[in-house]
Amino acid sequence: MSQSAKRVIGVIVVVAIVVIGYFVLRSPKEVSETTIKIGVVAPLTGDLAFMGEGIRDAILIAKENLGDTKNKYEVIFEDDQLDAKMSASASYKLLSADTVDAFVTFSSVTGNVVAPIAEQNNIVHFGIASDPNVAKGKYNFIHWTPPSEENKVFIAELQRRGIKKLGIFEGNAQGAAAVIADLKEQLKGTGIEIVTDQVFNFGEKDFRTTIAKVKDSEADIYLLLAFSPELEILVKQMKEAGISTPITSIESFELSEQLVLFEGEWYINSADPTADFISKFNAKTGKSPTLGAANAYDIFNLIVAANEKVEGTSKPTSDQVVNELMNI
Repeated sequence: MSQSAKRVIGVIVVVAIVVIGYFVLRSPKEVSETTIKIGVVAPLTGDLAFMGEGIRDAILIAKENLGDTKNKYEVIFEDDQLDAKMSASASYKLLSADTVDAFVTFSSVTGNVVAPIAEQNNIVHFGIASDPNVAKGKYNFIHWTPPSEENKVFIAELQRRGIKKLGIFEGNAQGAAAVIADLKEQLKGTGIEIVTDQVFNFGEKDFRTTIAKVKDSEADIYLLLAFSPELEILVKQMKEAGISTPITSIESFELSEQLVLFEGEWYINSADPTADFISKFNAKTGKSPTLGAANAYDIFNLIVAANEKVEGTSKPTSDQVVNELMNI
């Protein structure tokens, strides 16, 4: 998709309510060599593997660019295919077998699985997620643009284009639900009406009945919130059904490798990476950063910075790390 077709906004915001520990709060103990283990749960196989690979590559680039540190940092990656059951298995493996000191997750689906595990076991957790529930408790962070910020820009663009009737197709996921809940609140008093809101489940392959329901909705534009491959299947079947109404999205077009399907359409996205990060990522991978890659890069650096700022030679306690995180 051409850059001129994109309407991009975002300020990466860290929402943090944190104090870290490990089953019980750790007490400082002298160690001759401190290793901080970071467990990352992301889709590394399946339809969204390219997203997880972007997260992995960004973190590895950050690790390679660390320079001298007093602590050692080890990163352990686990694949969850963006499946909640696999997310749970991956997090428990990282917890029990790898004894990680921090979690990093991608998506609200995974974040909502790992957040209570992190909370129960007093482990810091950074989620790249839209759903504010991922940040519940003392030990969980969100590193992402809040839905409220993206929706402000989305509504402003609808108004600028004179759009009055909005149709919605949303995947049944926490992130999409958070975006739509905030959108409905912000639309009050704007004169923009949601004329249809169709919710579908992961794994859906036949949207023909759902599409038939919206044909008479008179929507001026359809907002699509979905992951791959449901997103691509939905768009193709809408075209097959003869729907020529424009489509748009908040983030979702970035979750597809079939960008030709969205050629000429505008959409809202979270913050673009900095030019410096794009250059580093491209030099290392030969590719452009995927959605969330820059966040993963920043998260790794935040965890490192907090651990490095803790004074003394003992392994930092969770409380010490969180105190430093809150001051960064």
